[in-house]
Amino acid sequence: MKIGLGIDTGGTYTDGVIYDFESRKIISSAKAITTKEDLTVGINNVLDCLPQDLLDKVRLVSLSTTLATNACVEGKGCRTVMVMIGCDSDTVRKYGHEYGLPDYREMIFIAGGHNWKGEVVAEPDWDMLKSTLQEHDTRADAFGVVELWGIRNPEFEKKAASLIKELTGKIVVCAHELTTELNFMKRTASTLLNAQLIPIIDDFLKAVKVNLQKRNITAPIVIVRGDGTLMTEEFAKEKPIETLLSGPAASVAGGTRLSGSKNCIIVDMGGTTSDFALVQNHRVRLADEGANVGNWRTGTRSVDIRTIGLGGDSWISFDKRDRITVGPERVAPISWLAARWPGVLKDIEAICERKKYHTRSLCQFFYLLKDISGEHGYSNEEVKIVEALKNGPLSILALCDATGMSIYELKTKRLEKQGIILRSALTPTDIMHLTGDFSGWNRKAAEMSAEIMAFRLNMSVEKLIQEVYGIIKRGIYFNIVKMLLEAENKFPAEASMPEQAIELIMMGYDRIMPADDRKKEYNRISTIQCSFSTDYVLVGIGAPVHVFLPDVARALNTESIIPENAAVANAVGAITGEVVVEESVSVRPASTGFFCYSSVQRKEFVSYEEALGWAKKEATDIATKTALERGAVNIDISTEVFENTIDLPVTSNGSENQEREKEIDSALLLETVVTARAVGNIKWLS
Repeated sequence: MKIGLGIDTGGTYTDGVIYDFESRKIISSAKAITTKEDLTVGINNVLDCLPQDLLDKVRLVSLSTTLATNACVEGKGCRTVMVMIGCDSDTVRKYGHEYGLPDYREMIFIAGGHNWKGEVVAEPDWDMLKSTLQEHDTRADAFGVVELWGIRNPEFEKKAASLIKELTGKIVVCAHELTTELNFMKRTASTLLNAQLIPIIDDFLKAVKVNLQKRNITAPIVIVRGDGTLMTEEFAKEKPIETLLSGPAASVAGGTRLSGSKNCIIVDMGGTTSDFALVQNHRVRLADEGANVGNWRTGTRSVDIRTIGLGGDSWISFDKRDRITVGPERVAPISWLAARWPGVLKDIEAICERKKYHTRSLCQFFYLLKDISGEHGYSNEEVKIVEALKNGPLSILALCDATGMSIYELKTKRLEKQGIILRSALTPTDIMHLTGDFSGWNRKAAEMSAEIMAFRLNMSVEKLIQEVYGIIKRGIYFNIVKMLLEAENKFPAEASMPEQAIELIMMGYDRIMPADDRKKEYNRISTIQCSFSTDYVLVGIGAPVHVFLPDVARALNTESIIPENAAVANAVGAITGEVVVEESVSVRPASTGFFCYSSVQRKEFVSYEEALGWAKKEATDIATKTALERGAVNIDISTEVFENTIDLPVTSNGSENQEREKEIDSALLLETVVTARAVGNIKWLS
């Protein structure tokens, strides 16, 4: 048997699968809670649940991780100084924050560089770079190099990198090695982020390898990229930015593999979020603009993922008008809290028996994740909260008593955001304990918490369950329709949707799946009816998705598939991926012939045929070389040629028999793009 181990570290769970490549079957799977402060803990717990005799036979380990994504959101990474050649500092000053860039005064700007054709305008001032490096060297762990038109000619980026390495001996990352994005701000963000992530991913891989070796697993490691394909451990160390959105990409790949669907919509419902992706002809749709995470806007290829804050651990609460809300905040399920700290159950019973009406939800608890003793920057109130929680979880009222604050004075948001404390409250996971859809923790705690919420909202528990499930289904339905409208260019992806459009979309769901109190309204004869349908199958992955997806599919007049092993699809996607590389070379007409631009070099040719022939070979060579670097063998290459032209009317005198001039069309070439696609298997499995 050829055995592989797939591991996915998600925001809530870490999943693991043992996969037989010969039979293409999952032999064993496991889940464990993710410990965010140390992802390797979740990996260790998963490995403990898998058969040791099979782990001894593992020939390949594949990882998908949220580490790079989390680092972006949390602003973590090594100290990196950017060297900007020919870039406008004023543009960076005005708009840099929109791309996640630091203050422009922390960067090194050097005049010179190439023009848009790749021709030298002026040699950069290398002496200035040398002297400036001395000023920045002590505060930099790494350097990034970006030239305004480095994508047309990377000559000066390479020269600057060589000079910096020689003088400092530190890590240097060049923009042309990462992306062909025209927008130099995006290339700067990609370069800076890649440099910052290098030590983070390196430390993560070292920790994972140590824990694998404890179990005699010495197999090579590959990692899922943001577009769902694979790369070697060595490649990931050099280009860790490629792991952005690795986890969601693995989910899409796993869902597609498990379902076998050619055209489908992947719905991945986890504990924190729900992710949506469109698969067309077995290929996942990629983001046009590159990966965007937190404040970072990059040019890195990634799957086109739509994410909403709706999952099994979403916080069920109510607004000022007593309307039920679900998410987007994530909290710990109350049933889990009572299972971990059994004493909590008595506190919940007391709240339930008291039947106290309040403007805030009273069945909320807080527990401590990390001590802040000796740390600066926290208010006296925040320090009191942390001190009060050192002996275990407290309800919101008990925490108020312990700190001497009222429920309205209790400020916990910053402590929650920084991962110091965590809130626990009623969640869909708790509701699923009541319906029998899930039974992992303390059902009694879930029952009483639901009773407290139902009493507060003056409804039955049954009505509460119906409302919560309805909100989740409607949220999934709306976001699928919105994604499909965007895919058909019927609505811009970044625009906020008008309220009337939202009502129009939801009209279709409410007609087919009306709530009990609205059935009469939709049974009457109406002036107009609106509904949406799709030929795409809905494929559900993630533990709770089977509860909600069938009704959403019914509302869209399609079918839903919940594959076997859907709960660990992320890990399946990690271990069943393949290496896929796409490389594009452009050919542009010039006054003296044609310029060709690849990610490595620039060439000039007199004839179009020569330029096109070189572009095809260059794209093929680079795609093949990169695929080999990512660990591929048995590489299959295909090429596509796209000619961007405009039609110009040309006047002809015609033949002698024609009495007047006739207009004919002639095509003017603007640009030809040659794309080579290399697809290969991981070499250790061949």
